[in-house]
Amino acid sequence: MGSPRITVINDNPDFLELMGAILDDESGYEVRLLDGDETGLEELQETSPDLIIVDLLLGRASGWELIALARADATLREVPIIVCSADVNQLRERAEELADIGGVHMLKKPFAVDELTSLVDDLIGQPAGR
Repeated sequence: MGSPRITVINDNPDFLELMGAILDDESGYEVRLLDGDETGLEELQETSPDLIIVDLLLGRASGWELIALARADATLREVPIIVCSADVNQLRERAEELADIGGVHMLKKPFAVDELTSLVDDLIGQPAGR
């Protein structure tokens, strides 16, 4: 069995590169990086993720919309989601809504690398060989 698959959706190329470096290069997960401006449900399904990390504000797209679509989709319904956002006010305002959705966890930017990797490890386990 291969390493757990993580799909990261963000509209910031620097953030995507950083997440790839932390989760793939350093931690050994299989990581797919998707441009939040271009990503829809079909692209998300194609990555067959074990975990989804999504920002709330994705340029033209909405992280909230992707979360709702994932929870309505039979293949993605049970996949844990980490909402990674600097919009602390919106996270606070919608904390109850996120809790009601189920399987959605919050990670506020900026975050420490070990905070990210610890949450990921807790949700999907460590890659083989780490």
